[in-house]
Amino acid sequence: MLTTFAALVLASAGLLVGCTATEPVATEEMDPATISEEQLGLTPLISMREVMTYIVDPIVDVVFNAVAYDVVETGLVEIVPETPEDWLAIRQAALTLAESMNLMKMPRPVAPADQFYALNPGELPPAELQVDIAARRDLFNQYADALAAEAMRVVELVDARDVDGVFVAGGAIDAACENCHLDFWYPGDREAVEQFNESEVFQIEPGAAPPAAPAQ
Repeated sequence: MLTTFAALVLASAGLLVGCTATEPVATEEMDPATISEEQLGLTPLISMREVMTYIVDPIVDVVFNAVAYDVVETGLVEIVPETPEDWLAIRQAALTLAESMNLMKMPRPVAPADQFYALNPGELPPAELQVDIAARRDLFNQYADALAAEAMRVVELVDARDVDGVFVAGGAIDAACENCHLDFWYPGDREAVEQFNESEVFQIEPGAAPPAAPAQ
């Protein structure tokens, strides 16, 4: 009886060893870092321009406007987060901004088909921009990662309730955006970038009629 029991234990151990040997292979096959967007079933639904218009711009404004100082006739007006809900809104925006950079890194059209033209003076046409991003994908991804890192820094500042830090972080995020714009959208044209930042083109409301194509 003891011999039979020992044999069963050994057989069971053999089965466990066999299962253990196959587990790392299955885990490696399911590791998202080792497979492509196609294998993961990722299908971009909107263009880069739409990601910026409907995701990046609205949420980055939450960070930009979280802390502000304005001098008026009666003195200094401070806008700072005060309640837990205020801080939560900044944290949510920063996390969304960071994750949105993964959306920007996914290969996708630069602009929607019905707006496949430059919207601002000095901006490269989408067709040229598409080719440039594809040719310099690693650099484009580095810019996206840099912005994501600045957004995650905001999360740390929110957790520390660092008002001044959030104010400074807004400038760092703006600089990270401009670095990419200067290299890809408006190559070397800082004046065009400044005009872009002041324009309302990328702030249109969802469902609004797109601006007319510029005259050729």
